[in-house]
Amino acid sequence: MYCQQQITYVIRQGDNLYQLARYYQTTVPMILSQNPNIDPYNLQVGASIMICPGNDFTMQQHGLNPTTCPNASTQIALIKNMRLVWSQHVYWTRMLLISIAQRLKDQNDVTNRLLQNPNDIARIFANYYSENISKTISQLLTEHLEIGAALITALRDGKTSDADNLNRQWYINADKMAEAFSNINPYYNIDTMRKMLYAHLQLTTQEVSMRLAENYIADIKAFNDVEKEAMSMADYFSSGIMRQFPQEFY
Repeated sequence: MYCQQQITYVIRQGDNLYQLARYYQTTVPMILSQNPNIDPYNLQVGASIMICPGNDFTMQQHGLNPTTCPNASTQIALIKNMRLVWSQHVYWTRMLLISIAQRLKDQNDVTNRLLQNPNDIARIFANYYSENISKTISQLLTEHLEIGAALITALRDGKTSDADNLNRQWYINADKMAEAFSNINPYYNIDTMRKMLYAHLQLTTQEVSMRLAENYIADIKAFNDVEKEAMSMADYFSSGIMRQFPQEFY
């Protein structure tokens, strides 16, 4: 990717990718794409990374040295925890997909583990929002997973009409989630949220289709795409919380 203003930045004590992305008006995924070999949770002091500042960043105005983050550990904890629960979301969904597709005996146990995930995600949001909000998040995510499981089953069994109806319900649920998240945080744009959630459904549907078709190479590729998209979504959630509650992180 061409970058007109690309700079080489030397990591200092206290730096983290969210603080750097915020300063240089770019995003964490963009920095990671330019530096695929760095560990975002363990930046090495003295190491050099490449950063492509956003279009609104003015080098002369800002200089090259952002203020180091006074609460780096708080930021890193949120990022790691949010990424963990969303990675568990897609991994346990995949395990359930395999269980349903292959009619495995572990389906009930896998389902029960997967349905713990909405509460795990909601608990992170409960640190910043009311109990009612965290309950709503858990309920909507539970509905998302239950519809998904029923949809996989319908597709496996060739019940096209049922699958079409469930697919419509899935997107209605995504619309509800986009609205719910945008209502609690001014940095969760409803159109951006809807686009991310729709992408999550589309990629998951591709994964399901390839698995049921026994096209395992395409199935694995689709899951890789699901995982990447989920990490971007997790980072978007973390970024919004940090921006809404800067006193906790900066």
